[in-house]
Amino acid sequence: MNTALVRRLALGHRVIWMGKDDCQPSGPGTIIRITAHHVEVLWEGETARRYRRAQLYNLRHVKLMSAAEPR
Repeated sequence: MNTALVRRLALGHRVIWMGKDDCQPSGPGTIIRITAHHVEVLWEGETARRYRRAQLYNLRHVKLMSAAEPR
């Protein structure tokens, strides 16, 4: 597990799942708990899921677009 990635994650951060597996969440989620071995994410419209640190390479920060930015 990339330790630098874990250090960038914090409670309340918005994330998305970039994995190619069948159990991919449908929308963004919020990190609600971080322990030594797990990170728990509350996905919109779903229940919270716990991920081992080895799975965190699939999480990416959500970049919020401001209304003033042109698309």
